[in-house]
Amino acid sequence: MSNKLVDICVNLTDDVFAGKEKNIIDAANKNNVAKMVLVGNDLDSSLKVSSLAEQFSFVATAGYHPHNAKDWNEKSYDRLLSILKNNHVKAVGECGLDFNRNFSTPEIQNSVFLNHIDLAKETNLPLFVHERDAFHQMHSIIKDSIKDCDKIVVHCFTGTKNALIDYLDLGVHIGLTGWICDDRRGKHLRDFINIIPDDKLFIETDSPYLSPYISSKKPEVTSAMKHLNKPEYLVEVAKDVAKYRNQSYDYICEITYQNYLKFFGIDK
Repeated sequence: MSNKLVDICVNLTDDVFAGKEKNIIDAANKNNVAKMVLVGNDLDSSLKVSSLAEQFSFVATAGYHPHNAKDWNEKSYDRLLSILKNNHVKAVGECGLDFNRNFSTPEIQNSVFLNHIDLAKETNLPLFVHERDAFHQMHSIIKDSIKDCDKIVVHCFTGTKNALIDYLDLGVHIGLTGWICDDRRGKHLRDFINIIPDDKLFIETDSPYLSPYISSKKPEVTSAMKHLNKPEYLVEVAKDVAKYRNQSYDYICEITYQNYLKFFGIDK
């Protein structure tokens, strides 16, 4: 088995990483994070991650995060479609529903998410989904669309056991983040992540957010490590996912790497 890791959600175009991209990637490589999925969250970032993915031989996505759904306009569909034709762009998204803060209204989010589903159907690419405080609406939409979008990942899953079961019943993939390491917010996940089938599991940092060290009391963990997440920290996510699934670290590396190859249509 290989212990190579794949981080399926890196927000490398975030301002905190600007000008430091190579350093971030080099540090991750030293921790065996061999591949990353660079996520687009609006038109500009989708263009940037497409270029970065080509530069570093990674995979990118193209889409509008639900927070940015309000920025969708009559040209957005065709512009995203153009980006999605790039060989390194392998999924539609990040897209979905986030009713936690409603930076975009639920109505606009819903409309824009349906446009992303149409893009996934047209390009025959996987759908990279964000859902927060919108499970029932999201589940209903996916249920109606699953026959036409057979590859869907709900990334950064932080919900209930029942929500997880319902997602899995639809055949979607699940991404787990540093929340699994957080004694305050993610402790509930530890009791049921073992029900995720091996072939539906992904791990991710969602960096620079959701540091796995946020609630750590270890003296070697600095304030910076708690508040600025990096792809190199994926090792900590993998360790805890292995622990709470009662599987080995190497096994988690292997199955998530193989899932990456299959889901995103990568040859090697």
